[in-house]
Amino acid sequence: MSISIRSLSSVSIPSTSFLNSNSKNEDGPFVWSQPIQALISTSFLWGYITTNIPGGRLAEVVGTKYLLTGSMLLTSVLTVLVPPAAYLGWQYVVFIRVLMGIALGPSFPSMHPMIAKWIPPTERSTISALVYGGAELGTVSGLLLTGFIIENIGWEAVFYIEGCFGVVWAVFWLLIVHDNPEEHPRISEKEKTYIKTQIAKDAHVSNKALPIPWKSILTSMPFYSILIANIGHNWGFLILLVDLPIYLRTIFGFDIKSNAVILALPYFLSWISTLILCPLADLCKKRKWLSTVAVRKIWTLIGHLGPALCLFVMAGAGCNIQLIIAMLMLSQVVEAGNYGGWLINHIDIAPSFSVTLFGITNGVSMLVSWLGPVLVGFMTDENQTLEAWSAVFIMAGSVLAADSIFFLMFGSGSEQSWNYKAEGESDEVESRMNNYPILCGERESMIPQKALP
Repeated sequence: MSISIRSLSSVSIPSTSFLNSNSKNEDGPFVWSQPIQALISTSFLWGYITTNIPGGRLAEVVGTKYLLTGSMLLTSVLTVLVPPAAYLGWQYVVFIRVLMGIALGPSFPSMHPMIAKWIPPTERSTISALVYGGAELGTVSGLLLTGFIIENIGWEAVFYIEGCFGVVWAVFWLLIVHDNPEEHPRISEKEKTYIKTQIAKDAHVSNKALPIPWKSILTSMPFYSILIANIGHNWGFLILLVDLPIYLRTIFGFDIKSNAVILALPYFLSWISTLILCPLADLCKKRKWLSTVAVRKIWTLIGHLGPALCLFVMAGAGCNIQLIIAMLMLSQVVEAGNYGGWLINHIDIAPSFSVTLFGITNGVSMLVSWLGPVLVGFMTDENQTLEAWSAVFIMAGSVLAADSIFFLMFGSGSEQSWNYKAEGESDEVESRMNNYPILCGERESMIPQKALP
C-alpha cells in the first residue's frame, strides 16, 4: 500500500538542458539550469519537513487510516496540477511541489504506530520490510513508468496517470485498513488476543495518545543515534535519486529510457534483498542468536557502511561504467539492511511514541538532507567532469560511514523508561516493571494512572 507514496514524491519535470564537457543537449521544453533543476527536485522536501512532526503527532491522536487517506488524495490532486504549473514557470512548479511535501509529510511516520499495535516484536523487521519496502517498488514503478510514458505519450501524461493512481490507492486504503486489531471487523478474537499478548510481553503500547515526554526524548542518546542514522540515509538516498540520472546522462550519455531501466533495477534488487535480510533479522531475534540491539546495529552497518564502500569504489572507477553500475546495484542490495536496523528502532525504544520519534527524525533529516542535492548541483554546474562527480560520491559515502559509527556507539534495542512513565517520575516504576513477570494486559495495570490517560 506504500508503493505510490514514493512514486508520487519522486516524479520530476523532464529536464531542461544538460551540460557536459563535450556538448549541450536538450530533452525537454524547459530551459532551466542545473541548480534550478535541483531546486525543483528538492522543493518537495521543504514542505515535507514542516508536517513530519505535527503530522506524526496527529496520527497518534486521530489514527493513521484517515490521515493517510487525506494525505494521498491531496497529493494526487496536486500531482495533476504540475504540468500546467510548469508552463507558467519553474516558480509555480516549486510552489506545487512544496504543497505536495506538506501533504505527504505525515505519510511515513504515521505507519510506525500501526506496526507497533499490529505486529509482534519478533516479526517487526519482516513486516517493516514489506511496508516500507513498498517504497522501493514505488521507485521502480515510478522510474520505469515515467520513462515509458515520456517516450510514448509525453511527459505531461506521467503526472495525470500517477495522480489518478494515487486516488485509487487512497480508496483501497480507506476500505481495507484499520488502526488497531480491536477496530478490525474481519479478524478473529483468537488472532486479536495473540497480537495483544505478544506485544504486551515486549513493551507497553497504548491505543491512546500519551503526553509527549519532550525532555526525556531530547536528552536520549538512543534517540539521537536514530536521528543521525536517518540523516545519513536520506542524504545518500536523495543524492542518488535526484542526481544519479544527471550523472549518467552527462558523463555517459544515457538517454531517458536507458536511465529509467538502470535506475529502477537497483531499487528492485533492494526490495528483493529486504525479503531476505529482514526475515533473517527476525529469525536471529526469535532464536535468540542475537539480542535486539545487536540486530539493529549489525543491520544498520549493513545498510549504511555497505553503500558507503560502494560509493567510494564508484568515486575511483573513472569511466568503467560496468563497475559503476555493479556498485550501484550492490549499494541498493545492502541498503535494505536499514529496514531491520535503525528504521524500526523507534518502536524498540518507545512504541507509544514511535510516530512522534519518526516524525522528528524524518523531519530533521529531510531538513538537513535536501542540502545534499543542492550542494551537488553547485559542485557540478558547468563542471560535468569525473573529478567533480568523484568528489560527490566521496562526500555521500563519508556521511553514511560516519553515521553508522555513531549508531554503533549509541544505539539501543531496549524500551526506554519514558515510554511508560510520566516525565520526572521516580525510577521505582521502571524497577517494578523490569522485575515483575509480565502477562497479557498486566503492564498497563502496573503503570500509574497519571502516565496513562
